[in-house]
Amino acid sequence: MIRSKKILYNWANINRAPCDEFGIYSFWRGDICLYVGKAKTQSLRKRLLQHYTSCHNASLSLWLNSSHTIHFVYDTVQNNDAIDTKERKLIRKLSPKTNIIYAN
Repeated sequence: MIRSKKILYNWANINRAPCDEFGIYSFWRGDICLYVGKAKTQSLRKRLLQHYTSCHNASLSLWLNSSHTIHFVYDTVQNNDAIDTKERKLIRKLSPKTNIIYAN
């Protein structure tokens, strides 16, 4: 479970995210989960900065670039092999609005 408190989505706060740790992150508008993602091969900070500069998900990009207040949350994961499983479980539990779901 993502245990960190919600952090206002902006460049300064993203740059405070861990630059040497991996894990799971999510974007929120109020109590609505917009997206759950993983930082498995890049640090959490680098992955969040990618969303900030050029989001790959068109639906999420609309939210992130809107006038709505968006927050993000992250949880570091020590076991890199567990990241995929944790991401899938959170997607099932939170039903994020903009995740692209693949049949697997």
